[in-house]
Amino acid sequence: MEPLTFVTPVFEAELALLHLQARSFAVHLPTDAAREVVVLDNTRRGLRTPQTLLDAYGPWAPQVRILRPDDVCALPTVSGWRSQQVLKLAVARLVETSRYVTLDAKNHLVAPPPASFFEAPDGRIRVRGYSYREHPLRGSLERVLTYLGLDPAAHVDRFAATVTPFTLDTAVVREMVADVEARSGRSFAREFVSQELTEFFLYAGWLLRRDGTLDRLYELTDDVNPVVWPRAATADGVRAVIASAAGSPVFGVHRDAVPALDAEARDVLGAFWAERGLVADRAEGADLLRRLREDHDRQRRRQQVRDLPPRALTLVRRTRTSLASRLGR
Repeated sequence: MEPLTFVTPVFEAELALLHLQARSFAVHLPTDAAREVVVLDNTRRGLRTPQTLLDAYGPWAPQVRILRPDDVCALPTVSGWRSQQVLKLAVARLVETSRYVTLDAKNHLVAPPPASFFEAPDGRIRVRGYSYREHPLRGSLERVLTYLGLDPAAHVDRFAATVTPFTLDTAVVREMVADVEARSGRSFAREFVSQELTEFFLYAGWLLRRDGTLDRLYELTDDVNPVVWPRAATADGVRAVIASAAGSPVFGVHRDAVPALDAEARDVLGAFWAERGLVADRAEGADLLRRLREDHDRQRRRQQVRDLPPRALTLVRRTRTSLASRLGR
């Protein structure tokens, strides 16, 4: 297996989670397991204490590169969520390995990941796949596949997941970005935002259109993806996610789940982190979750204010598209 690059975007509300991810790399990822870690610093003014983050990476610190959005591409006025999707793909031109693994700040390692976690014995990339027939993102999948000229009905029952970790082929991403720009006549970022695309659906759909199948490059698996989502933010829910994580080297905690965790749930999760070496003890883990909880509402309000202009532009764009469609009839 060739060396990988790990890429994680981050904004203010997830900085504490990124520090936990950094600590997990220091504990569970041998420094020869990848060539580089790229942090996409999508905070408004840049990381105030980047050295503190680098210190958390421990032996990985010399292999960490922190990039600002302007280092990657010119972004139009866009929400933080969608800008991070653009950056995950546009960063491919700066990646030096043939494949790179995209993470979210919510992900952290809880065990050393074997090569088989990322790559099948035949060399294909391993990613999760599942049905979108009843999935909340079905509409997004259908929109992207329609944009690509594909029939959504043929792929709703089984398609690549949109969850991280998601491993991308660097050359494919670069080819896709170039093709989108050539066909649209504008920058990749502007086309992505204007068409309200989704990063992994676009990537997998474009590959499907090019090759007629995903099977040539990917093995779609039924592996679990243990994440504490808001709906599982109870002590029993956390225990169930931890139980499901047996054998998985990657675990996750969504930032919106944190405010719903009561003292018992925080204790359970803190104990799990301590067991896996990510914090000194369960009390430190619970304290981290308390600090995340205290910061959550403040950061959410700030992000909502920042996202007002792009949301207004999206509303205007949708209105214009709807009017144009009606007039065209």
